Amino acid sequence: MLSTLLQESVDHLEDKFYQTPFKFSYSSLSKLLYSPAVFYQMYVLGHKEDLTAAHLVEGSLIHYLLLENHDFDTKYIVSPASLPTGQQKKLVDMVYYKAFPSLASDDTLKFDDFEHYILDVMVTINYFQALKTDQARIDKVMTAENKNYWEFLKTKKGKILIDEETRQYCQDAVDIIKLNPKIMILLGQNPVKGSSVEVFNEEYMEAVISGKPFGLKGFVDNLHIDHDNKIIFINDFKTSGKGLSEFKNSVEYFAYWMQAVVYMIMVSQKYYHLLDAGYSVKFHFIVIDKYFNVYPFPVSELTRNTWLERFKEVLVKAEYHYTNKRFELPYEFDTESVIL
Repeated sequence: MLSTLLQESVDHLEDKFYQTPFKFSYSSLSKLLYSPAVFYQMYVLGHKEDLTAAHLVEGSLIHYLLLENHDFDTKYIVSPASLPTGQQKKLVDMVYYKAFPSLASDDTLKFDDFEHYILDVMVTINYFQALKTDQARIDKVMTAENKNYWEFLKTKKGKILIDEETRQYCQDAVDIIKLNPKIMILLGQNPVKGSSVEVFNEEYMEAVISGKPFGLKGFVDNLHIDHDNKIIFINDFKTSGKGLSEFKNSVEYFAYWMQAVVYMIMVSQKYYHLLDAGYSVKFHFIVIDKYFNVYPFPVSELTRNTWLERFKEVLVKAEYHYTNKRFELPYEFDTESVIL
């Protein structure tokens, strides 16, 4: 009976997911290609955990501090100095995720009020299962630190969580970028007097993919349109825990090239009238490395065309998973194309 109800719930969520054509972001497309099962859990079933990779948070924050820098407290929240770590933090995060619907109607509920969820999560992550009683397990996690973190999560309410060290690192990076006149001009921040430019920051865009049952979407960090020289600059911020010379490897490892293609397709569709009028598109990854070196990596026309060709294969794989509802293994393995 329970298994039937669970399957009905899954079927309902799948039907809801397919009611309208899905729009892939760079993030969701990457997940579909490299872990279809994770994509299925997050986007089809809606089981999204509030976890964001550090390098993505840093890039987003640097962009925000440099180009927007207003109403900081509405978008970001700085974590308290003493956070639980390891399995303790993971447990509180997972319990909070489960309890969120209840907290939406009553935000006075405390960590102690969700012992049933706590025990469920402890089983899931195999935490303190050697203890003989549930009460002994509960006692292990009812710490002041965990309770304080719980109360902090209730105030977070969808804001991006950062720590003070990250905030200071990003502010230092922004201060250095501002001292680089070439990059500021590239971003459209210091236009020549009398020039005709338009600048859009964190610009949401969508694109239709001809012949495909899905589309694309995303937020472009910085879009700078130079009408005098007929150039559309697309700029994306990245941070690196390595030196600038290693960034080329990151482009492949993190599939940043796919992100560039998604952005270029969206910009080309939205501003097709400018392209028809002879405007060109130039893409830059503006990278801040661990030594606070800053460099705007330009993408050549040859590289761009190579990436566009590669992206055709990405769309084939995405369509395979999407239309056949195959979310078990990556395309190469699901089609049994990998041979040793």
